[in-house]
Amino acid sequence: MSMKVIIALLVSCIAIMMIAGCTSPVAPPPGTPTTEATPVPTATPDLEPRPTSVVPPLYSVSIQIQKNPISTNPWISVVFEGGSGLGYATLMEATVIRSDGIIEQKSAFKPAKGTQILFNGTTRTDRVIVNVSYVDGSTYTVSDVQLPFSNINPT
Repeated sequence: MSMKVIIALLVSCIAIMMIAGCTSPVAPPPGTPTTEATPVPTATPDLEPRPTSVVPPLYSVSIQIQKNPISTNPWISVVFEGGSGLGYATLMEATVIRSDGIIEQKSAFKPAKGTQILFNGTTRTDRVIVNVSYVDGSTYTVSDVQLPFSNINPT
């Protein structure tokens, strides 16, 4: 092989590797609920809720957030309950900032009524933020709350 052919092959291989490294994964097809977890420890958790967005009535949705009151498994549940914006929602993204400094984020594509996202919680107060994106590309923070732990005491 001549030196020109070897150099051309080498340049082509490098170009292919660079292009492959610059691409991102393809999103799942619409209607496929999926979740992704990204736990990130932080030094000082920001547990103070912020004001939520003013959502246009057409896009209004209801989100139910609760924490399991059993201390051995204090999971957090975020449930998409629907509303007038049900047919327009393309993504529900929930973030939990735990009192121990762990931040976890999960998403559900094309959430339907009853779509649930589960997180690990703590036996202290955690913060839950829920953003919903819509077909026109807009995103609104529909919930930002502190979720205290309430232990069940059998009497």
